Amino acid sequence: MKNEIVYSITSPQKWQEVIHKNTFSKLKGKKLILQEKSGKGTIDVVNIQEGLAITFINVTLASNLKLKRIATKTNDHFILNFYFSSINIKEKIDTMVQSLGFDFYSIMLYSSMTESESIIPANIPVSIFNITFSKKWLHQNVLGAENKANNLQKFFGKQGPIYLYENLDFNFNTILKEITQSSENINKISLFSNVLRLLANFFKKIEARSVIGKDAYINPQDLENLLRVRKTIEHNWHEKPSNAVLAEQAGMSLSKFKQLFKQVFGDSPYQYYLNFKMEKALELLQKKEYSVSDIGYIVGYSNLSQFSKIFKKKYNFLPSEVNSNKA
Repeated sequence: MKNEIVYSITSPQKWQEVIHKNTFSKLKGKKLILQEKSGKGTIDVVNIQEGLAITFINVTLASNLKLKRIATKTNDHFILNFYFSSINIKEKIDTMVQSLGFDFYSIMLYSSMTESESIIPANIPVSIFNITFSKKWLHQNVLGAENKANNLQKFFGKQGPIYLYENLDFNFNTILKEITQSSENINKISLFSNVLRLLANFFKKIEARSVIGKDAYINPQDLENLLRVRKTIEHNWHEKPSNAVLAEQAGMSLSKFKQLFKQVFGDSPYQYYLNFKMEKALELLQKKEYSVSDIGYIVGYSNLSQFSKIFKKKYNFLPSEVNSNKA
């Protein structure tokens, strides 16, 4: 197996063929199976419709592998990666090095004009699920008329490299579980439906970013500081965050902090904190260890009706509908 594989974002079948040519592996139909010299695991490609496909990557490599993506001349394809590995994969885009994985960003969108380098470490299970879609598919199914001005049009209409970070939330997690748990016995209709739900959720996040028309790139040090602040919010989710204190921790002015936080995470610091609290509440409800009122109190609400109102606003169903046995 080569220590470095060079590729570009095209169709997943072509990428799979590149991996096959540079590793000890077998290619059976649309499934690549690694052989012992290269490691173990599989890379499965499933075509959903013309211009839209998904890939399941579950591998453990025998040696470190550097993946070098080279840019194409136009943005003909886009890839949306979901990282499930317990490790953090370091990826370099332009001059910025980003950590991808549970502790940092778990979702990454790239266009085919984006160059990057990443190293997949040896002897550690790596699990990635991705969706690849062509520019033609995007225009036919998502963007619609060319003169329709919205955030999606502005974002995907950029001339140059396009990339965007996102975090897994409950909506993403729920859909992804349905997809990955059934990856061995795929029901094509159910799979198609779930992939469209994932994309709809992601595109909705892009549309919600009011600053998306501005330059999406930020200083690497600012990004690192924002990631640290995000961890502070999550580790202290029982306490309402102070923007002034968080801005000081990030080493930014208050206005810059609020603008960049929303640009990177898609929400204001307070909304991010509120969403995180509701995700904690949902997690507790699903465990069925506490009553709804107890969970409301745990996440900071002495008033059960207020907790239920905020919870329903986020998930469109009541807490009691999750935990019906302990209302």
